[in-house]
Amino acid sequence: MTRSTPVRVALIGARGFGRVHLENLERLRAAGLAELIGVVDPQEPPAEVAELWHRDLDSLLASRADAPPEVVIIATPIDTHLPLAQQALAAGAHVYLEKPPVPSLADHAVLEAAAAAAGRAVQIGFQARGGAGVDVLRELVASGELGEIGTVRVYGAWSRDRAYYRRSRWAGRRRLDGHRVADGVATNPLAHGVHAGLVIAGIDRLADIASVTTELRRAHDIEADDTTFLRIDPVTDPARPRPSVVCALTTTAPDQSPPWVEITGEKGTARLHYTEDLTRRTDADGTVTEDRHPRTDLVENLLAHVRDPAVELLCPAAATAPFSAVLEAIQSAPDPAPISSEHVTWHGEGDAARPVVHGIEQALLSALETGAPFSRDGVAWACEDAITTWHPSAPAPQEPSTPAHPADAAPAPTTTTGSRADGRDAPDEENRS
Repeated sequence: MTRSTPVRVALIGARGFGRVHLENLERLRAAGLAELIGVVDPQEPPAEVAELWHRDLDSLLASRADAPPEVVIIATPIDTHLPLAQQALAAGAHVYLEKPPVPSLADHAVLEAAAAAAGRAVQIGFQARGGAGVDVLRELVASGELGEIGTVRVYGAWSRDRAYYRRSRWAGRRRLDGHRVADGVATNPLAHGVHAGLVIAGIDRLADIASVTTELRRAHDIEADDTTFLRIDPVTDPARPRPSVVCALTTTAPDQSPPWVEITGEKGTARLHYTEDLTRRTDADGTVTEDRHPRTDLVENLLAHVRDPAVELLCPAAATAPFSAVLEAIQSAPDPAPISSEHVTWHGEGDAARPVVHGIEQALLSALETGAPFSRDGVAWACEDAITTWHPSAPAPQEPSTPAHPADAAPAPTTTTGSRADGRDAPDEENRS
């Protein structure tokens, strides 16, 4: 192989966000970077790739024994990620795995071990990590250019209707068929912001986390959280002080606005609108500077790494362990309590109906300002009993997180966990992550 030889790619999951991957792979094919050699899906894929269709990965691998895939892209339900990734790695392929990578912290360790044993790379699809603005804010924190940064603030106010949580069996669920699926506002639609906040704060390893405080609520008739406070506090390290990460997130806003990550010091403020790759910096003297940042496609970055290992991955699995710790904290907390109907107004009818929590945007902003959970900030619909603090040393729940084999996973894994970082719906009515 030469650096100019297209990388052989297989895609698992052709619907939902898998359709976005198909479009991107066509772009990469036209650029001479990728060759799509197989599509795996329990149901027939789009007509344009019907000749490449296989019902399972075993069938595809058997048909391509002479020239197997070098990269396998996995865009399937959360609970199928680990077994499919293990199978692809064992077959000698590098893996692109949609976010969240796995439904538990223990599974994350298994994933890293499988990649190390296979000597292959695993890239995780936190798309915001491809934007250069994340590195700009990370450097501002590390350099002290804006002064000491006490917290990295993550704001996400999105709106989702009933159809969003009815698009698949696992949507809005914490568990399904006796094992974890780990859906929720912080672990799926607004996970990009949570991960970006951790990167900007310099919380790069599990060992960097001292505790994660959560307050999980829901206005939708679902099992998972749709309105969430998170505070990730780092371990004390005088040699490398890190700020805390505070997140206030919802899918119950009256209108959807661009999410952002912000840092503030005595010398100024910098806010990154990561879906727009736009940074707005305000210095202490009032000077405002705006910068647009380039974005690198994470699949393209993985293909470049496969052809030239000197090209560093932007979002390797090991770098997402802190996010999996946050997911573990959320999943270890009690099921989210419903927000009383007196604090919620529903708009629309049927599947198009969507809840709006009264004063939600101000509640999110206030929590970010104080760094305290909603209920400790005097929010009427909040509940202090919902506050839980998790530590990395806490014992894991006894419930199984993933099935032992892909065949035991949720049936018909045609929907995907990947969501666009800009919040646009995936082009399939079954899945709009």
